[in-house]
Amino acid sequence: MKSLLFKIGIGVSVATNIFFISLASYTHLTQDSRVKENRAYMKKVIEKEVYDQIKFVIPKQSGGVIK
Repeated sequence: MKSLLFKIGIGVSVATNIFFISLASYTHLTQDSRVKENRAYMKKVIEKEVYDQIKFVIPKQSGGVIK
């Protein structure tokens, strides 16, 4: 009985190690695509905000010349 629990414990330990190693390798391999995706999103958001701020600051028409 003691030997069986020991073997089950070793099996669970090996399985969890394999799981965490595969999870770490998957996140490492997909990191570049996530970084590119986030950069593209941030660029889009920043460009939109810059254009909105420019529209807000620049007047729609000039006041003209007063004589």
